[in-house]
Amino acid sequence: MESNKVALAYNFTYPSYYTFMHDVLGTFYKTWTELNSRDKSPIGWITLCRQYANVETTDVIYVILLAICWTILRISCTAFVFQPIVNRANLPKLETIKAPESAWKVIFYSFTWSYSIYLLFFTKNNFFFDAPSTFYGWDLHGVVPKEIYIAYLIQLSFYVHSVYATLYIDMWRKDSVVMLAHHVVTMLLIAFSYVFRYTNVGILVLFLHDITDIILEATKLAVYFKTKGGRWHTVCDALSTVGFLMFGTAWFMFRLYWYPLKAMYAAGYVSKKVTGDLLFYHFFNGLLWILLGMNIYWFMFIVIMAYKVVTGQANEVEDTREFDTKMEQKKMN
Repeated sequence: MESNKVALAYNFTYPSYYTFMHDVLGTFYKTWTELNSRDKSPIGWITLCRQYANVETTDVIYVILLAICWTILRISCTAFVFQPIVNRANLPKLETIKAPESAWKVIFYSFTWSYSIYLLFFTKNNFFFDAPSTFYGWDLHGVVPKEIYIAYLIQLSFYVHSVYATLYIDMWRKDSVVMLAHHVVTMLLIAFSYVFRYTNVGILVLFLHDITDIILEATKLAVYFKTKGGRWHTVCDALSTVGFLMFGTAWFMFRLYWYPLKAMYAAGYVSKKVTGDLLFYHFFNGLLWILLGMNIYWFMFIVIMAYKVVTGQANEVEDTREFDTKMEQKKMN
């Protein structure tokens, strides 16, 4: 009760990048040096997990079953919806392989982002405008609200499916290994934030990432449909250019500005101010930093593409992550 009063009295102001780095890294290092050697070891982490983890067998079963359902649904949608549409459009051979993948992701991320909007802007949650409130009243043994539990179940099961899809369904790209690492990091973040009840900040993190996936995949569809039936379509060309500009802007705002200055600052600095001791603070925040590193890595592809277009090295928007050769290494079944 006392910690909750302190939390409600905390006055949050947006940090600068310098303040973010200083406060978060300083807190991370200071609290790390205060840990005993056992708490820094994998054995200590496993012991803490066994002692404090809040997870039921039914949770695991739901995730596995839903991951299987996502895979079946994707294969079915590809075979009976996406592929027939692509075939009727008479796209080039490679585009007929890539377009169904993007169509599936546009639909899924549009759904999850819309649900995140509902959770953040149409309920009592004020996590976007007041990021520190994600840790107000934090309770290790608290019950996760049903609407947030549903979001977690959907997201975690989808990323389990995505690992399989990246390996066996999606076309292989230059960054596919990084994409696999991203899926693993995301699964760990979702799982641990649920087990140790960091679900409020978890919803904020998911909201700040899904929007760019929608714009990316929609833009890629516009790129794929530039040439239909052997003819060039200027409307799709214009849409791909506009989409690329929106994508680059959204990536910076959501993943490189709001994500570190809202979600990461709340998890890495404010959380210690309003709650004190947090289980797996370093592990959870370490994963958030890895995710930020991946966001910066992928932003380089955006900058490279923009540079090529501006300097005339590329006449149109394309996916710089794809191999020029071996692009047919993996195809849709």
